[in-house]
Amino acid sequence: MNDQQTFNSLDSNFFKIMIIKRLIFIFVLLAVVVFGYFRIESSKVSGIAFVLIGSGVIVLSVLILFLTKFYFRNKKYRLFDKNITYQEGVLVHNETVVPFSRIQHVEIDEGPLERYFSLATLSVYTAGDSGKDLKISGLKIDLAQEIKDYITNYIKDE
Repeated sequence: MNDQQTFNSLDSNFFKIMIIKRLIFIFVLLAVVVFGYFRIESSKVSGIAFVLIGSGVIVLSVLILFLTKFYFRNKKYRLFDKNITYQEGVLVHNETVVPFSRIQHVEIDEGPLERYFSLATLSVYTAGDSGKDLKISGLKIDLAQEIKDYITNYIKDE
């Protein structure tokens, strides 16, 4: 792998996965509100309260879906000869740099939606007890495997 001066965006299909996951969350939230409306006796809680709660859920849902595009655009990675860098965040930007010399092992994970879109999550574990130090979701499976092989070969040569 050659040094790349610019950050790489994640695969556009990952945006679809993000939207699908958020729509599932919104559907469940709306189902809870509707179930609550029919389950709770109207004498205990007025219908106006449920209208306000439902309206709040709808406004929150639109906001979540709107911010998803910005969140997706700000997730980027860059691979150098001796480290991997990952950026993310909308309001709070976070940049993580992991030198290959600190990496213990690398894993590739695929969930059902990721598998459907041929995407994977690359998890990089470093020395210490901090767990997963870097997790990059939304990579094409072939690219994730290529990065994993590159890092693994670097670790073996050290």
